Amino acid sequence: MEELQLIAQHSLWHDGEKSRGQYLCPIPATPWKAGLWSLRSWKSLAARHIVVFGDKRYTILEGILEGELHECHGIWCAKSPRSHIGPYLHAIDFLVPDGTPVLAAQNGRVERFHDENNVYGDSSDFRDKVNFIDIIHAYGEVTEYCHLAKGSVHALGIKVGDYVTCGQVIAKVGMTGWTDRDHLHFIVLRDDEGNPDNPLEGVKFKSLGIRFL
Repeated sequence: MEELQLIAQHSLWHDGEKSRGQYLCPIPATPWKAGLWSLRSWKSLAARHIVVFGDKRYTILEGILEGELHECHGIWCAKSPRSHIGPYLHAIDFLVPDGTPVLAAQNGRVERFHDENNVYGDSSDFRDKVNFIDIIHAYGEVTEYCHLAKGSVHALGIKVGDYVTCGQVIAKVGMTGWTDRDHLHFIVLRDDEGNPDNPLEGVKFKSLGIRFL
């Protein structure tokens, strides 16, 4: 995280570049369509859904500063000031309950995934404990879906190399990794390895402003 903080203000991340592809919202349109048997809206559900974190209990929305909260496709979303920086600047956190189905945002091929973790915490020490799936699409863009329930990718029979279609269920939301509340972390990335101006060490990439369908 210290490296990201040092390069967070680099102009490359703030150049307004948008995805070339267009992507579906990775959350079903309503809780009812997600199989949650609720006639409430996603926003109403978030305001009432209780997170249990150790001995603390709070709603998904509690503790998020007003300036970090916004609406996207009828869902409350957040921008994390700690982790949505540098190459991850354009990530979106969809604030939905655990168990919510995750949809492939566009046709593509499963590049990698991990869904064996079952731990979480509110510090960057848990960053490597996250369950995720990466799907590569046209134009070389990759969608990444993080904080997935343990075993939820395997349970669907999905394997690395599989082709998935836009709107296909690929996982379920679950509290894993660096998080203190239920949500899906969604981001569109592109390879930036050939860019000498990219300040990242090692594998170079950047997030893109997401063009939704």
